[in-house]
Parts: sequence; structure tokens; C-alpha cells
Amino acid sequence: MSLTYIPRVTQLDSIQLDNELEELFKQLLFQATKYFEPGILQPILPEVELLIRTWIFKNSVYDKNCTFGQQMLSLKYKTENISKSKLYWYFLYCIALKYFRERAMYSFTSNTKIQNFLSKMETFQLVGDILNFLQFVNSGKHPALIDFILGLQLTADKLTREDLTDFSWTRELLWHNLIELIGTVLSLVNMFGLRQRMTKALKYMWWRNHTGPSATSSTANMTIHTTCACCSDKPILPHVMGCSHIFCYYCLMANKTADPDFACPKCYYNGKEVTKYIV
Repeated sequence: MSLTYIPRVTQLDSIQLDNELEELFKQLLFQATKYFEPGILQPILPEVELLIRTWIFKNSVYDKNCTFGQQMLSLKYKTENISKSKLYWYFLYCIALKYFRERAMYSFTSNTKIQNFLSKMETFQLVGDILNFLQFVNSGKHPALIDFILGLQLTADKLTREDLTDFSWTRELLWHNLIELIGTVLSLVNMFGLRQRMTKALKYMWWRNHTGPSATSSTANMTIHTTCACCSDKPILPHVMGCSHIFCYYCLMANKTADPDFACPKCYYNGKEVTKYIV
């Protein structure tokens, strides 16, 4: 008896597995040809990817009515919803259009009209994917846009998702997604500003012994032993910001640009005016 409900996360995981499988085939191909003459595959790379995707399509959707990712999760398309004509349209949308777009990008790089047309087509496809994802979240059906266009529906006799959690590649996918999420979040964090706020929060506790009398304006004095307060190397284009410490111009300006409230890491003096040190 077929299941009437398939979890959304299982359907999305099948798409992720299909993408990872295609990338795995590409990596194996590049690994096998790494000793060839450099650039030998570059001119025919779209054709190589076309062959890989066609082989995957032939041995999965065309022969078994399910992708490899769906097969790993015991999913498949309903037999009554799929036909030869729909398979041809599926191939045209998922494989042929990708090939034409990639070949046009390789062969007509300098043609502005073609590149603009491809950019618009990608925008329309992206909008379609977003709208389809919203309806998928609401209905739990048609995780891919082509499934919605052709009316393809997934079914399953059983779900083996719990068995897949024991495999190392499943854990690798989860860690890969987690690392991507952490990397995205960290790229949005102003580390200089965060450090400055932590300094302000801690200076009233045990850190205040370091930020008290030394965090005042004073005159810098450069000697042969002077090092940059940021990089600890000899100052290049020495600059100061009001305290007794000297900075490289690029060290100081980079920190000030990233965080206008940047304070001296040695004495925690927050100078607003950056000036060139005059010997």
C-alpha cells in the first residue's frame, strides 16, 4: 500500500542527493583526467556535462520513473502521472535547456544581446522556483518546478529515511549544509564592532585595570624598536590616532573603515582623528 503522506524534508533531500550525485560524477571525471593536457576539457565542458546528465536521466527517471536521489529514499513518481511525452519534456527542461545556456555562455560571451536574454531567462526561472517552493511548503507536493509543470506526483511504499542516517555521506551532507549556514552568518557579522562592544561591556569589570589611566590622549614616540600596535611589525607609513601607539597606515585605516569606533588594541584609546606620524 502506498503512503499518502511524504514528509517535505524527505522530498527536498532527494533533490539535494541528485545534485550531490551529479557533482560526484564531475569530480570523478576531473580526477581521472587530471594528468591530461591542461584545458583539454574546457572547450567541450558543456558537452561533457550534457553526457553525464543524460546518462543519469536514462538510468534513473527514464528507466525507473525516479531519480537516484528519490530511489535512495524509496520515492518514485506515480505511474499514472508519467508518460513518454512527459519524460521528453522533463529531459528538455532539466537537461537540454541547461546545455543550451552553458554552451551559449561559452560560445557567445561577447554577445551582449544573448547574455542579456540568458540573464532574463534565469531571472524568470528563479522567480518560478521561488513561487513553486512557496506552494510546495503549503501543499507538500511538487518540490521541483518541473514536477508542478508536468503534474508529476511522488509516492512511496515505505520510507527508509531512518536507515540512511547511519551512512557517513548523509552526515556529510548535514555538516556541509551546517557549515554553509555558519559561513553565511559569520560573513554578516562585523567582528570589529562585536569586539568593540565586548570591550565596552567588560571594561567596567576586570578589564577596567587595562582601560583606565592608559586610555587617554598622549604623544607617540617612534624608536627603532617601535612596532605596529595591530600587526606587531615595523610600521609601514606610520600613522597615529591620538594615543602613544603607532600603526601602519593600512592596519589603522582598515580597522577604522570596518569599525568607526575602533580603539587601540594596546591602550583602548578611541581616537577619532587619524594623522600621519611626523618624525
